[in-house]
Amino acid sequence: MARKDDTAKQAESLNRRRFLKSMFGLGGALEATQSEPETATAANPGAKTSAKSSAATGALFFWADLQNGNVGFPSGLQVPHSRAGSVMKLITAACLLEEGVFNPNETEECTGSVSIGGETYGCGKGHGILTIDQAIALSCNVFFAKVSRKIGPMAIIDYARKFGMDSPAAGFKCGAFPTKPKASTARYALGLSDDMQPSALQMLRLAAIFGTEGKVPAMKNAGMFDVNDLSIKPFSLDLRETTFRRIRKGMVLACEQGTAMKLDPEHKLKIAAKTGTVPHGKNFESWVIGYFPYDKPVHAFCLFAPSGTSRDSAVPQAHDKLMSVYWP
Repeated sequence: MARKDDTAKQAESLNRRRFLKSMFGLGGALEATQSEPETATAANPGAKTSAKSSAATGALFFWADLQNGNVGFPSGLQVPHSRAGSVMKLITAACLLEEGVFNPNETEECTGSVSIGGETYGCGKGHGILTIDQAIALSCNVFFAKVSRKIGPMAIIDYARKFGMDSPAAGFKCGAFPTKPKASTARYALGLSDDMQPSALQMLRLAAIFGTEGKVPAMKNAGMFDVNDLSIKPFSLDLRETTFRRIRKGMVLACEQGTAMKLDPEHKLKIAAKTGTVPHGKNFESWVIGYFPYDKPVHAFCLFAPSGTSRDSAVPQAHDKLMSVYWP
């Protein structure tokens, strides 16, 4: 029995070393290990395979250990900046709930489109009557465009600041952030304003905030930064427990019956996620962020796809990356 236990421990240790080797990417902190063939298996996707996949698709993937703050860059050290799209609805929802202008049990109807201030926001089809967690899961533009009229654009900007959208993440600078509103409330609520363009690592931290309920360890790549560098600090955000619970519920629903259903259809990792798509010229850019397992979060992740919608690009690519790795 003792020998079987030892064998199991050795296998687990080897799997973890393989995981670190393949997923920390350039500059990562790697444990010393014997040379292993870099084959794309569930236990060891291999750095070469991951790099090749990223080069072919252009998608950039990042992950974080929610216990120690280590950040992995398996597709390289390029950190893109872009509008958040519907991922911003997480911050908008927090603003509405925390400010008390929208009751957690309140509902709003989506009839398919709504015109506000001369602009029309649509969902393709009407979602019907929704709670805020259902609106997060379905990424309902009409719901958030309508309910955001209860607050002003500055309120959303202030909450974006609370969520760290104006500060560096994991040692990398932040993206564009407004000092005063330059767009409508709805455009900020839906993540469509040009003057707010967070980095992928800020988006990763956003996922980590919900995964840890506001207690994010100092995020760093141990191979790039001194682990004792005091300038890289933990991130803390104090929200009501009911706010975290509602938004986290919406992120779980997104994977069970919403816009991220194809991310983990067999619920192997038990992911909570939020998708986002933004127009980019005649095409689209897209995001998917999340954490897992949702009942006891250990990892957070972010994928940015420079081409395609979240349904057609970000979600399937994130699925491939998440499911090709053994996650300790």
